[in-house]
Amino acid sequence: MYQIGELSELTGVKAGTIRFYEKSGFLEAVERLPNRYRVYNGHHVYQVRVCRLVFGGFVNRRLRRASLKVIEAARSWDPDAYEEAARGYLKEIQEESEETQSVIRFALAYAKGKEEPELPEVLYTKKQAAELVRVTEESIRNWERNGLLLPLPPYQKRLYPQAAVNRMYLIRLLLDTGYSIMTIFRFLQSMDSGEYADAEKLLIEPEEGEDLQSKADYYLQALAELRQKAEALYGMLAEMKK
Repeated sequence: MYQIGELSELTGVKAGTIRFYEKSGFLEAVERLPNRYRVYNGHHVYQVRVCRLVFGGFVNRRLRRASLKVIEAARSWDPDAYEEAARGYLKEIQEESEETQSVIRFALAYAKGKEEPELPEVLYTKKQAAELVRVTEESIRNWERNGLLLPLPPYQKRLYPQAAVNRMYLIRLLLDTGYSIMTIFRFLQSMDSGEYADAEKLLIEPEEGEDLQSKADYYLQALAELRQKAEALYGMLAEMKK
């Protein structure tokens, strides 16, 4: 059994953060002594370490949902659920990295004004498009309201061609790499007007000297670091099974 100071020293996590984990339901129930002091056991040590790995790196909304499943499995102390959640988390990170690299290639070609390749005539519903781009349907509605997507005929069911889905990928990438809605709107507006040089300038921040490629590199680097943490989480499975 450990008091909170000892648990903090063992895990390298501040006492206040441990209390936050407990209050948020990330740890199993904590025993209290007659004097009301909290005492923690070996499960809590493990669960705090899991939380530290999950919250210690970059995540987007999609990956956060996957990571919280790992925390829940650790809290309920279910090795089978933990293995499934940790494996799923790693898979989500890998897919995110592969999709991001694909979108980067498209975005850079788009920013330079290259013509899009011939695309098959496939139409997607809003739900299908959201699943492909890994966003919510509400995100797509917001992009439409903000003028980021080209207008579709009014009073008609929303069906998106592949080119529109590619545009959604680009919007998500720019948002993930830190561009504001207004900058993305101006960038797309310039692209749609054929003002490719102006569009490319909008993706450059002179004060930092970073263009889209360098921003995307940081995003991929963040994903690579997150993968290392996810692998460490998966590696903790053997300890739980003991």
